[in-house]
Amino acid sequence: MRKSLIMLVLVALLATPALAVKVVDYQWLGDADYLGCNASDMTVTVGAAYNRDGFSAGNGLLMTKQTTTGYALGYIATIWGLEAGDEVTASVWRHDNNSAMPYFALWAHYNDALELAMDARGQDMSVNDGNCYGDQRLGDQTGWEEYTYTWTVEAGHTGMVIDAQVYGGAGAQLYIDDLTLIVPDHASVRTPGAVHAADGTVTAFETETWTQVKSLFD
Repeated sequence: MRKSLIMLVLVALLATPALAVKVVDYQWLGDADYLGCNASDMTVTVGAAYNRDGFSAGNGLLMTKQTTTGYALGYIATIWGLEAGDEVTASVWRHDNNSAMPYFALWAHYNDALELAMDARGQDMSVNDGNCYGDQRLGDQTGWEEYTYTWTVEAGHTGMVIDAQVYGGAGAQLYIDDLTLIVPDHASVRTPGAVHAADGTVTAFETETWTQVKSLFD
């Protein structure tokens, strides 16, 4: 099942009575968008169709690396209002057709300026106040694979950006889909589709408007 690992994490978290968390899911559907990337390193195709490995036909985020060396970085979620010791869990599925490159890594970096943006669409996700690292395994790199990682927030940090890293040569492509986040209920979360505020308010983005705003930061 596509949600097997993240469900085990959620059950473990909810088994602790004092721990209050919220779960945010996001899928890259036909009208979906993305948060941003370094446009010189990566291009993305939103709502790209796939039908592979026995999974039903769907739409994902197609990430294409443009550079010949290093990695390309895409931003897939932001979380702010965090406190020292908080735990943030992210899970995402990735797919490619190859048995080697491209490699994928589910990482994150601190960005303590996130909560200073009155409108979450104005967040500058490229601000890096320290790497959080993440899931360092390369996986089998064949078909669909789930990547799940839990970060513990270090003292002095209040914001985090979830990163999708793609390693490989120019033109390397892979899909990602089915993002799940488990965060403390006092934190706010932003996916490509909406902001889930700490007070429980959910504000959806209009794709066309957000695409125009996002282009200012790419």
